[in-house]
Amino acid sequence: MDVIAKRGSEARRSVARGRDIYAITAPIVVEATERVAKGLAKPSGVVAAGEVFDARDFPWSLSPAHLSFEL
Repeated sequence: MDVIAKRGSEARRSVARGRDIYAITAPIVVEATERVAKGLAKPSGVVAAGEVFDARDFPWSLSPAHLSFEL
């Protein structure tokens, strides 16, 4: 997964690599669900996923051996 986020003239890139789509998405869904259930989601209501969790903390919390991140 390759993401480029832009604000004005500033752009940041994040890359996640793994074996298969389920090996990447399952840990993301479980981590997000746990954080929401524990009340750790910042805003509530209709928001983009990037607005709910800390963009640096969230991917590093996943950390399975078969998944790598670049920021």
